[in-house]
Amino acid sequence: MPDFAVFTELSPDSKPMVPGWNRRVFTDTDARKGNAIQCDFATGIVTLAPGTYHITALSMVAYTTGTEPPETTTIRSPASAGYCRLRVFDPAAGVADPGSLRETPNGDPAILCIGSPSTANLTPSLLETFYETDRTAQILLEHQSGSNPDQIYLRVFVGNSKWHAFARISIRGL
Repeated sequence: MPDFAVFTELSPDSKPMVPGWNRRVFTDTDARKGNAIQCDFATGIVTLAPGTYHITALSMVAYTTGTEPPETTTIRSPASAGYCRLRVFDPAAGVADPGSLRETPNGDPAILCIGSPSTANLTPSLLETFYETDRTAQILLEHQSGSNPDQIYLRVFVGNSKWHAFARISIRGL
């Protein structure tokens, strides 16, 4: 049976967006079998052993001012638009910090897949792709929401609960 893993970014704290691409940093393992798929919960980097993989992901962001009533979010119209993307991070290319590649253009070969359009009104961006690698590879899930993401958060800690899933990646070896 092939290896598989599902990693989720819950909200143990609030994390505001910055302009450009923001790396998703997963906090929990939902399911996992085998050792071919590893996640670094400090960086969000997912490491894949050589092989072929089916990958799906979702990523969403939310408006928050900090003054919303309990169990609510701010909805705006018009809403800031954005989407997620999946990209390969290659430390052998001489880049020490995966954040330094935040502005990699979508046409770059390191971009594996672009997610569907979404808004900061908790509308997720979804992606699905296949990826084949003949060597150990590292991938990142990223999200952007306009050029000025004022009051837009990658995750929101409210109601004294971390149980708000803002991103999830599911990877299955083939």
